[in-house]
Amino acid sequence: MSLRGDNAAALKALEAPAANIRLYLLYGPDESGSEALAARLGKAIGAGAERVDLDGPTLRSDPARLSDEAAAISMFGDKRWIKVQPAGEEVLPAVEALLEANATGDPVVMIAGNLRKTSKLLTLCDGHKAAIAIVSYAPEGRNAEQLAVTMARELGLELPGDLARRLVTLTSGERGLLASEIEKIALYLDATPEEPRAATQEALDALGAEGGEQQLFKAAMVVLSGNVRATEHEIAHLRQSGGSLAGLLRITLQRAVGLSQAQNGQAARFGGRDEPPVSLRGDDLDKAIHRMAEAERTSRLSHQIGEAVLAQELVNVARLAARGR
Repeated sequence: MSLRGDNAAALKALEAPAANIRLYLLYGPDESGSEALAARLGKAIGAGAERVDLDGPTLRSDPARLSDEAAAISMFGDKRWIKVQPAGEEVLPAVEALLEANATGDPVVMIAGNLRKTSKLLTLCDGHKAAIAIVSYAPEGRNAEQLAVTMARELGLELPGDLARRLVTLTSGERGLLASEIEKIALYLDATPEEPRAATQEALDALGAEGGEQQLFKAAMVVLSGNVRATEHEIAHLRQSGGSLAGLLRITLQRAVGLSQAQNGQAARFGGRDEPPVSLRGDDLDKAIHRMAEAERTSRLSHQIGEAVLAQELVNVARLAARGR
């Protein structure tokens, strides 16, 4: 079954997961939208449920791992679910094993990025009764502005139309960045659902949103270009300015996954004349994706430890890229 992420049927499938559905394939150009959908499923399963994190390179080397994890039983009898991110065509054998298994097991969510219509992974999930494929497209125009207003309202922030348009422009409609900027404004104004506040141009200017996210995109391309010295400079600048290393890692990881898919013919190539050339290829690119995915998990365990780990892994990725220069 295939659905759009903004479809009521898709939301219902995630908020009330059926016992016979083993796999939710979340894909499309709006990866932040896919992450938001995955969060809906996690919330439906329960805040106390155990989440097992895997990634594509791990499943490529061990296809049986996915079905084994899905069939595993929690030591404490708690609910479990498996999240696979990033994922691409390399997980096809693992998905085939999962869907062919006799036991239903724990639900699996895969975030696969922008798959082509000819993708074997997408074709398998679209035609299997135990899988649901949900595509997310980046919101545009009035839809994006309305999304911004809705996100803000949920945090107790009244967002005027002109500010909504400005935020959409600043973040290029990227859902994760949009949510991050709105959350920063809500915290700055002490807005809550119980005590709403009106967002202002002055608050947005004070937070310096306009330069911040653009700087993250630029820094991500510096990392992937293999310029180690410039990467260390970007990290130091972020730390001094109070920027987000977690945000930089997430954007770098997303771009690395997009690059991998482009190199494998699964997505269009990206990049512009003003961006440094990306040097990562083949096994080094897979290693970089794996390292960043692991670093992102570690950062969730402890903010203090996570910042140090993120900085080191971003430098390690730059060194991997430097080998291809």
